[in-house]
Amino acid sequence: MDQVTDDELMLMFRQGDVEAFDVLFDRHYRSVYNYARSLLGDCHGAEDMLQETFLTVARAGARYEPRGHFRTWLMRICRNGCLNLLQRERLRRGAVVTSDPELAAVASDQPSPPEVVQEEERMPRLRLAVARLPERQREAIALYAFEQMGYREISEVLEAPLGTVKTLIHRARSALAQELERIEGAAR
Repeated sequence: MDQVTDDELMLMFRQGDVEAFDVLFDRHYRSVYNYARSLLGDCHGAEDMLQETFLTVARAGARYEPRGHFRTWLMRICRNGCLNLLQRERLRRGAVVTSDPELAAVASDQPSPPEVVQEEERMPRLRLAVARLPERQREAIALYAFEQMGYREISEVLEAPLGTVKTLIHRARSALAQELERIEGAAR
């Protein structure tokens, strides 16, 4: 099933192949969880949103149009769910929900021990800097840096013009560089 595209898996699921849905879940659950966590700032909320996102995919399977954009469709479902949840929380509390700077670790190749130590020292500062970004910049940079999505995919997920996405990512990078410099300067 590794060679089967996401669109083909959705068509197989539509025809009753439950294993196809399991493969889709295995391919994308980390990305959905990490993105939800970056938006919600809460590991429990991200777990709930992961489940809600894939429930929505399962329910909408019959309506899915296979055009090679499954991942962007999936991430848009996750984003909309997160934004709806945040809005409900804001209304319920009557205040802006603050973000937890903890982000899920992105899987990577085995780094060397000095790289591990350096990353362990820098990651909390990076998480804090990302959490301080404005919401739209945080969304764009999370998709770009953590999920390695291209500008066009991010444009589709955020339902924003391509130029806006480029601007959001540019501003987020600049803000992160300044914030990290400020945080690391204060830590010395």
